[in-house]
Amino acid sequence: MKEAGYRNSEHMTIKKKFFRMIYLGIKEYQDPYYQGIPEQIAFYFILSIFPSIVLLTQLLGVFNLSIDLMQNWFEKNFSSEAMSFLNKIFEFHPQTTTNFFLILMAIWAASRIQFILLRVLNYSYSDGQEFGNFWLDRLRSMMAVVVTVIAMVFIVIVLGYGELVLEFLATRLQINSKVDWIWTFLRWPIAGALYFFIIFLNYYMLPKCKLKARSVVPGTIFCAVGMLVVTIFYSRYTTRAVTNNILYGSMASLSILMFWLYFISWVFVLGIILNKVWADMKDQ
Repeated sequence: MKEAGYRNSEHMTIKKKFFRMIYLGIKEYQDPYYQGIPEQIAFYFILSIFPSIVLLTQLLGVFNLSIDLMQNWFEKNFSSEAMSFLNKIFEFHPQTTTNFFLILMAIWAASRIQFILLRVLNYSYSDGQEFGNFWLDRLRSMMAVVVTVIAMVFIVIVLGYGELVLEFLATRLQINSKVDWIWTFLRWPIAGALYFFIIFLNYYMLPKCKLKARSVVPGTIFCAVGMLVVTIFYSRYTTRAVTNNILYGSMASLSILMFWLYFISWVFVLGIILNKVWADMKDQ
């Protein structure tokens, strides 16, 4: 009887904590500061897309890696007008003398999205008291961009050359199992773990205050799953939006893209709030 009563009380405690987190999350989101933040993040997302692609293509070129996987995704989800511009970026090969300055400018431009996220994170964790120094925050956001792009390149390496690496290790370790069968099961879980790691890094690295790694895991899980769900809906909708393209032209694709970026930004903000509420609950 005592054990059953203890389990009931523990269950009620977990239930109370869950509803308490929802209450604190709604209360946090009602702060006027957050009103319009998803729109700002979506705007800076647009400004950061092309510099990020430049960085990614240049770094992939250093390792002599193919960008076909990325190009195929863009071709499926972007209009022909946007792809004509993106193809010029994919085919661009700068001179060695200008390469350094191009990369530096691209890092500065691509860091806009990390900069606005950094400001939101600093505001959240300091209860609106801390925004930080502009130049130090900008430097921190540039470092975050570099780490993010390197992680994305690593994902491409894993997807493109993971099987070859696995075959090499199997030969060295004298493993007779079918490598292609093993790689079929390992490929996407590894890529998914790296995708999770990229989001985790942005939540963990960007804030000025020191955080425990586990304190940002709930928001990271929520953001990773939320962004994946939004992107799946976006991809499915774009494949069925042929009628809209006929009626409205590229304007339909642009509108859908804007909604996709907005919902992704909204998920990012909710992830920040979830981490803040989780930290507050742990402190109580």
